[in-house]
Amino acid sequence: MTGLLAELKRFERIDLSRVACHGAACCKAVRYRVFGRLMQYANVGAALAAVPELIRWGPVQWPAHWCDLPEGDGLTGDCGVHADVAAAVLTREAVPHSRGRAVLRPAPLAPAHWRASWNEAGAGDAWIAARVVHHEVIRVGDQWWDPSEARWFSGAGAHLSGGRVLAVREEHGSWQLDPEASATQALP
Repeated sequence: MTGLLAELKRFERIDLSRVACHGAACCKAVRYRVFGRLMQYANVGAALAAVPELIRWGPVQWPAHWCDLPEGDGLTGDCGVHADVAAAVLTREAVPHSRGRAVLRPAPLAPAHWRASWNEAGAGDAWIAARVVHHEVIRVGDQWWDPSEARWFSGAGAHLSGGRVLAVREEHGSWQLDPEASATQALP
């Protein structure tokens, strides 16, 4: 478990993402476009599910501004962008929630692939370790919301398409570890 604990400490130093606004028309227009589209949905669940549909998952240079998200005909953002937008939707709808983070163990080749993609885009790869990755999530009640996959999960031990959740924690909270993860399962 020592390897996992070292990665948890390293990932704790990563600030949760907040998309900034220059205060100029460039950022205001993109923010208005995003929330204008999301507020067209009939309920908060549909709006949350639309976040990764509206903002394609991909590399972002941090600190990010709203005007950094447009790419081609669409918008691109990582899990931090997805979490920040989803949290804003929940806040707007007065749904109690807290930001959080998860540590995922993805498929063996995924970290190298993601690192190459983020480096090619000139984006930071501090969220990628050798065998685990940092992922931003949201806590609502006793469940967790993955804003990049648009799905609920129960916490540590759950399986997401990005990998097995080895640990999860609310902002400023304590890590909840996967009870099934042993030292050899977590990080060989």
